[in-house]
Amino acid sequence: MALKVVKSPVETLLGLDKPDEGLYELNHIFEPEFHQDVYVNISKVLSQTRGAFQLASHQDLVGEIHRGIQPHYVDDESDPSTLFWRGMSLDNGDIVTNINDDANICALKSICIRYGYIDLGTARSVSKEFYLARKDRAGVQRNDVLINSTGDGTIGRVAVFNYDFPAVVDGHITILRFEDPDLAWYIAGFLLSRDGQRQIYRYINGSSGQVEIYPQDIGRLWIKPASVEQRQKVALMFRAACEKHDAFRLELKKALSLV
Repeated sequence: MALKVVKSPVETLLGLDKPDEGLYELNHIFEPEFHQDVYVNISKVLSQTRGAFQLASHQDLVGEIHRGIQPHYVDDESDPSTLFWRGMSLDNGDIVTNINDDANICALKSICIRYGYIDLGTARSVSKEFYLARKDRAGVQRNDVLINSTGDGTIGRVAVFNYDFPAVVDGHITILRFEDPDLAWYIAGFLLSRDGQRQIYRYINGSSGQVEIYPQDIGRLWIKPASVEQRQKVALMFRAACEKHDAFRLELKKALSLV
């Protein structure tokens, strides 16, 4: 059964960060989840917690929170033999590294962003020319936080890009970049927690499977404070888990290639 809550009109107001991009400086929010205590309370608690911060206001944030763009794929999705990009793992477990400068570039779709890790096995490819022309908007680099921002079943999944090869992300993925890598990993970990997911759910818009969370609303999410030592510990363990996942994928490919 859907949750229900009654609010006065004034309690449905939400300020816009960029009113010139909307109709009004203040918008009425009528999404039911936005007003539910189970989603609202964590924001209230953290807003009153010393050391907590909203994502868009942190001094370590590099540039604006933004989405990627729809890639122009160069591979044929129905023909796996056409898929080849720098950093890709082959069926025998080898990594594509020593290739010419014109090699294709990894393109991540929302399906690639899983709960805490990236599934490179579902990535596609774009040309080097596309990458160079769009990398300022859609390019990602090591330690970028990636958030699935559309679609039932995928929205709210978070992972960190933990690779050195070039890549782009599609328009369903939001990119957050921070100066401090440990902070980035800690933030990703918190967003995957119950309190992080509840905040994300609060800001989801839409219905019938066409749900969205917009970059300006991701910027409103509160992050629980933590000491430098705690951030470092979370980052260390989170990175190690992702590296183990990647190692597992390669070892599995190597084993199956011998069959």
